[in-house]
Amino acid sequence: MARARRRVQDPVTQFTVVFDFGGVLAAHHNPVPVVHAEVGGEYESVREVYWRERVKLDGGEISVADYWRAVCEAGAIGEPTAEEIEALIDLDNRYWGQIAKGSRELIHDLARNSVRIALLSNANASLGEYVRQQEWFEPFEFAIISAEEKVQKPDPEIFEILLDAVAHETGGVAKPRNVIFFDDLQSNVDAARKLGIDAHYWPRNDRTVASDTAAEPDRPGWEIAREILTERGVPLG
Repeated sequence: MARARRRVQDPVTQFTVVFDFGGVLAAHHNPVPVVHAEVGGEYESVREVYWRERVKLDGGEISVADYWRAVCEAGAIGEPTAEEIEALIDLDNRYWGQIAKGSRELIHDLARNSVRIALLSNANASLGEYVRQQEWFEPFEFAIISAEEKVQKPDPEIFEILLDAVAHETGGVAKPRNVIFFDDLQSNVDAARKLGIDAHYWPRNDRTVASDTAAEPDRPGWEIAREILTERGVPLG
């Protein structure tokens, strides 16, 4: 289940702003070159296994150790030691854990105005724990991590979990229209909108790996988000 903050806020706004992680908060979206430098072997084989098995990892279907064994077998390491697995987990978490400057500034402005913010990410449990330990996560009320819930976006179930978590934080029934959600996959945005969530596409911060949208806006996601939030009356100044 989502792990709520023990701290209780009294937001000045009725809204909850929810961010995806990869592509929205994370600065980079192409860890394969970094991973390949460690595991060696055929680059395309490593790339294919990294992303294919990632879906299973983020869905909680396989363990993080089994995931990295598959990646290493695709590379030149073969069967990795426990120490090599831990090193790869740390490398991967630190890569994804770099936050884009514009995203960090938006988080700061929302927190400074006591706006309720949360995270909803298709991610593995290890990365979820890493994220929760970072200083930039301090103002977040909670994080919903797909591997912990055993369900991934765009499945409607994970958005229902989000709404339940918001209701718990607000002490009432969550109004989907008061949940403003940003994601770098249009399919996730569309799924959220079907439940009444005020969802918006955020152009991926790092576009070296394509999103599922053919026509990408030229503007950065945090700029678009600021405009939308201002239109909704969410304080940022």
